[in-house]
Order: sequence, then structure tokens, then C-alpha cells
Amino acid sequence: MSASAARVYHRQLDPNGQDSLAKLARLIRPDSRVLDLGAGPGVLGRYLTEQRQCAVDGVEGNADAASEAAPWYRRLQRADLEQLNLAECFAGGQYDFIVCADVLEHLRRPHDLLAQLSGLLAPNGRVLASVPNVAYAGLIAELLAGDFRYRPEGLLDETHLRFFTLRSLLRALETAGLRAVAVDAVMLDPRDSEFADRYLDALPPALRRGLLARPEALVYQFIVSAQIAGEAGRTEAPLLACPPPELRFSCQLFWSLPETGYRESDSTVAWGRIGQARQTVRLPVPALPAPPLALRLDFADRPGLLRLYALALRDINGQALWQWNGRRESLAEQPGQQLAFAVSEGASDGLLLLLAGDDPNLELPVPAFALAALQQGGELVVELSWPMSLDYLALAQDCIPRRDAMAMQAALTAQIRELEDRSANWKSQIAELEATLSESTARRADLERELEAQQHAKGQLEMERGALAAQSSQQTAEIELLGRSWRNRLWAGWRRYRRG
Repeated sequence: MSASAARVYHRQLDPNGQDSLAKLARLIRPDSRVLDLGAGPGVLGRYLTEQRQCAVDGVEGNADAASEAAPWYRRLQRADLEQLNLAECFAGGQYDFIVCADVLEHLRRPHDLLAQLSGLLAPNGRVLASVPNVAYAGLIAELLAGDFRYRPEGLLDETHLRFFTLRSLLRALETAGLRAVAVDAVMLDPRDSEFADRYLDALPPALRRGLLARPEALVYQFIVSAQIAGEAGRTEAPLLACPPPELRFSCQLFWSLPETGYRESDSTVAWGRIGQARQTVRLPVPALPAPPLALRLDFADRPGLLRLYALALRDINGQALWQWNGRRESLAEQPGQQLAFAVSEGASDGLLLLLAGDDPNLELPVPAFALAALQQGGELVVELSWPMSLDYLALAQDCIPRRDAMAMQAALTAQIRELEDRSANWKSQIAELEATLSESTARRADLERELEAQQHAKGQLEMERGALAAQSSQQTAEIELLGRSWRNRLWAGWRRYRRG
């Protein structure tokens, strides 16, 4: 950064924050060698030294900022980045990370600085850069309103000399022999930025939708990580690593003041979410110079079908001033344009409105006493759906039943396949059981035949046993007969012996 830039940018570094400095800090590994270009008062250097034990060198052109930063840097060069030869100043330096945190936009020739960085990178080293996005929706809306105001800080900081989109930043890196390998972003709603004036809300609805539909519409700053082109390889340019902007529609509340009527400057805008079936939108009313004569509500910035569930007007303290009674007639009789009311389907279903243009509006039936109490400020609370397009409804009526039918058909097909698989499994089990039964039947027949043979053999053996038993009885009788004959003969011989 040029030494002529007298401002010292003091920032807080929250390691878990979502600002550019916090995101850059989280990309740097502990114990790394870091070169911080445009060090400022040393916020990043202090964090890297104390919390990540990095060896940090730096360059800062502002004397006051350099004095604050010096304690946190191993070596801090006080010099104008546009006049400094980095290779000479940091000869032999091989850095894991070279940081350009919100610096390039302050230089007259940022390409010359980028061209010096590849010679100071260690193998696989990274250049980390953050830049403001000149294609931010709030800034473009201001341009479309014919304004381009520099400010003390922000995207149009009065010290900014160069402006970048993502494409122009990637081209600048490529020209310097570097190639982006990752892109992150800081997202910011325009209502929370320095462009919070009504420029965006005042755009024609179609133009506002087109502006917000761009992926980078709500990107406040880009954060790029780059390597030497040869090390990064031949890859496609990285996609933006941030969520796309939320699809929204706008509700606008106008108040009619005495002698002025309805004016764009006397209105407030709030946003609803596309796709949310039931939601609450709050439209704040500031303190007014006089009690309003009437209130007009522009329900949405596009045609479609919308359900209205509730309307309530409250004062600055949140006390109820008026509430819609839920009846169709109370609204249908009011002045309005580009809308029509369907026949009520019941309070729980809300009142169905057909919005027939880009500016459907209705003057609300608010009594005079409630309007008078609104002079101190308050809010209108609207509970409604998103304005569904007729094309969406036609597709929903056609595609959703078809989708459900296809899902049911797929489920039935899956059930049929499951039943077929079960049937095949059962058939296989039955075949196995039948084979086992057949085998068992054959075995039983063999066993019965074997049993019959054994029974026959048993009969033969019993017959033989009977014959043997008879033979044994006969032999026993013969033995007894022989025994008696022997005794008789012995006794007779004994008697003859005695007589002799």
C-alpha cells in the first residue's frame, strides 16, 4: 500500500468470524512462513505469531501502522509496495503463504506486485488475497440510480484505486503466473451494507430479480487462494465456494401523507422467501411528520397466486392498533389494482389472492384512530405464502401426482420383486425338503425290507431253536434212561457181589 495512504485500518480478528481477515487467517497452517503485504497495524501478524506460531515477515507503508505492527513481525519493512523490489528485500525468502489482505485495490498497478510473488513462494506455497467485489448488488443498484459515492470505508473506500470482479481477479493472477485453486466469499445483505439506501428496492421488480439472481450478487468480498500455475495443474477455474443468494420476493408498504399522497420515499420494503408456504413479513414504519391518511400494501413484486393469512398493525411499543378480521369482503371492497380475491375456503386456509401484475396493491381498511397512533412509528405484520406462479401450479398439479404415482409404482415394483425373491427362496426350500423326503422314503423302504428279512431270519432261527430244543429234550431223556439203566446194573452187580 502506498505510504501516502495516511489511514490506519484497525480491525478485530475473530478466529471464528466470517469476515475476510478471519477467513484468510484460517487458511494459514501453524508453523508456516508467512509474508504479509500491507500489514497495517499488525492484527494478522499478531494472531499468526501468538496463536499459530508462524514466522511472519511483512511490509507496511504507513509509519504509524508500522510502529504498531513491528513487535509481531520477525522482520517488517516500512516501504511503499509499489516501489519495493520484493526479491531484493526478502532475498532467499521461501514463504508458505504470501498474504494480500485488502491490499490490491489500493495499488495503481497491482499486476506488478503479483508478478513478483511466485519467486518468493516455497514449493506448493500459496498466495492468499482478498478484494472487494465491484459487481455487488448494492453497488450496481447505486450505479443504476446514477450515483457513485466514495466513502471512508467499504467497497468504495476513498483510497481504492482498482476494482475487481472474480473474473478480472483470476485474469490478474494468471497474468502473474499464478492460478487460483480455491475461491471463498464474504456474503452481505445490501440492507446491512453501506448501500442500505432504497436504491435496490426502487428498481423495477424484473430488474431486481435479475440482479439478485446472479451468483455473486450478494458477495461483498472475494477470497482467493492461488499457486504457481505449473504447480496448480491444468484445472478448471474454481467455482465460487459460497451459497447462492436466497430467492426472495419483496413486500412494500406505502403511507399516504397529507398533500403528498403515496410516494416511493414514503415506503418500506421487506423480503419474503420463495418456496415457503407460510411465513411472516414485518414492514417497519418510522416516525412520521404527520398521521398517515392511508396505508397501501404491495403484496409482491410479481404475479402469482398468494395466500393471505393475517394482517396486524402495531405501534412502536408492539401494541395492537388494528387487525384484519379474516373476511374476504373487508379487503375486496378496498381500492386496489392488479389483484382479485377467490371465494374464501375457510380461515385456516387463508384468503387466496390472484396477483395479476408486477405491482399488485391494496389500500388497507385501517381506521383513522389506528392511523393517528402510527405517527410515532410501528410496523405492519403480514402472514402470507409466497406468490406461486401459474406455471408452477400447473407443473405441481401435473408433476406432483405423477411423481407420487411413479413413487408408488416404484414401491409396488420393489414389493413385487421382494415377493418374487421370497417365492423363489421358498420354492428352493420346498425342493430341498421334497428331495430330503424322497430320500427318507427310500431309506424307509430299505429299512422295511431289511426288517422283513431279519424277521424271516428270526423265524428260521426260532424253528431251528425249537428243533434243537426238541433234540435236547430227547437227548436228555436218553441220558436219564441210560443213567437209570447204569444204576440198575450197578445195583444188581452190588447185590450179586453181596450174595456171593
